[in-house]
Amino acid sequence: MRTTFEFDFVTTATPEQVVELMTDFSPNRPHRWPASSVDAFEVYRIGDTDADIREGQDFPKLWAKWHYDWAEPNSVVLTIIESDALEAGGFMSMTATPHDGGSAVHGVWQQSSKSVRGLAAVIMMRAIGPRFLSSYYKKVYDRL
Repeated sequence: MRTTFEFDFVTTATPEQVVELMTDFSPNRPHRWPASSVDAFEVYRIGDTDADIREGQDFPKLWAKWHYDWAEPNSVVLTIIESDALEAGGFMSMTATPHDGGSAVHGVWQQSSKSVRGLAAVIMMRAIGPRFLSSYYKKVYDRL
């Protein structure tokens, strides 16, 4: 099952800060992102405008190897390379534009399931994803 949706939020973080936090692959990354699992985090390669990493979460228990690309200014695209529950090629993108000293951020989330856990996650995101991601990212970025 494939699910695609868009989400938007406004944050006090600048577009540069939005990209910086999304592309911070330091050991501190899982602590900056409350939903991230410390155990699932692994960095494979970091380039000038792209990286390959493994990330996951503890609930629901999922992991994915992601290719991050931030070559486009004020934008980050994450594409699944491999996952235990989601199909390769799924993605999420976020683009930040200046707004009242912070940013207006537009996101697109598209994932397809390949397991029962993946199906449950995709169905859940279909129901609550836009509201959940808008709220989650706003809280994370407003803490900067």
